[in-house]
Amino acid sequence: SVQCDNYQGGKLAAEHLIECGCKNLLHFGGVAGKDMPADRRADGFSDVCKKAGIPYRILVSDRLQYGSMHYEDFIRRALQEFPDVDGIFASSDLIASQVIQVGAQMDKHVPEDIQLVGFDDTMISTVTTPQITTIHQPIKEMAKMAVELLVRSGNGELVPNRTTLPVSLVVRETT
Repeated sequence: SVQCDNYQGGKLAAEHLIECGCKNLLHFGGVAGKDMPADRRADGFSDVCKKAGIPYRILVSDRLQYGSMHYEDFIRRALQEFPDVDGIFASSDLIASQVIQVGAQMDKHVPEDIQLVGFDDTMISTVTTPQITTIHQPIKEMAKMAVELLVRSGNGELVPNRTTLPVSLVVRETT
């Protein structure tokens, strides 16, 4: 498999939110009952928060939300339950875009009231207002490497079982 460094992405997100002055963090993470490589984002996030002594919560969605990609009710409930949250790390830019929408409906504006970091650096991160600060996942490089490793393996070469590529923080307007 070829994947990005999800753990490092979680660390970068938490570090950036803390550097921006956030004192009470929330992570919209993976899917309840399903372990995925992206869950390591929550691990990196929580390790940084613990080390910094910053209160945090990690919330996971259910399979229906994950399958439909509609997180609005999930986000609304979280913002109602935890009104003191001032920084959010969303496990995808799609979730981050919905945080912006739901927050505006609840009169919680990004970045004035809540600072926000997404993950993926997909097109959606640049078409929202404000544009989303995000963790860049090197999708093109990952795809190229996966094909190269498949071809090499098909030619009888020994290739690694897992390859992990680095991620980077892209600062835009939500922090």
